[in-house]
Amino acid sequence: MRPRLPIRRESLPDLSEALLACHDALYRYARSLCREPALAEDLVQETYRRALAARRKPEIAAPEHVRPWMFTILRHLWQNELRHRSHDPLHASTEAVAGLSQLETPEGLLTRKMLRSEVRHAVEALPETYREAVVLRELENMSYAEIAVILECPVGTVMSRLSRGRALLRELLAGLDAGVREAAG
Repeated sequence: MRPRLPIRRESLPDLSEALLACHDALYRYARSLCREPALAEDLVQETYRRALAARRKPEIAAPEHVRPWMFTILRHLWQNELRHRSHDPLHASTEAVAGLSQLETPEGLLTRKMLRSEVRHAVEALPETYREAVVLRELENMSYAEIAVILECPVGTVMSRLSRGRALLRELLAGLDAGVREAAG
């Protein structure tokens, strides 16, 4: 059993503020990973539950220390969810049926249309390793070092993934632009 870290009373409000400051960014990251609003909300909620229950918290309750820690928790939760799904044969068929029924409702069509722009499509089309790096850097403005901690890889790997992800994103967006021109012309 690990010894409990002492928490100073004066640092608790600072930690709470730093945790709350991460919420919107965590949700965007969760959405980019799972592509489902309800599941993203669940992931964020579980991230906060685990962060608050954690015995080991960042020593300094500043956003630059708390934010990578929270993103790491969320990423690990998502990886666990993927492992769980891969072992559940019923989950895949249930997901397919749920997806079809959502497409058939006017509300589902409207929601899909509103939530997905051409850029979102392009980002979502990226392979997961590139998508994670691009979202964390471009949407969440994290440093290479922070991303390396979250993705548990060297900074050089982060830079490589970003370069390849950006190149793929440019290709996807150029393809969309060409398709729009053909439709208009």
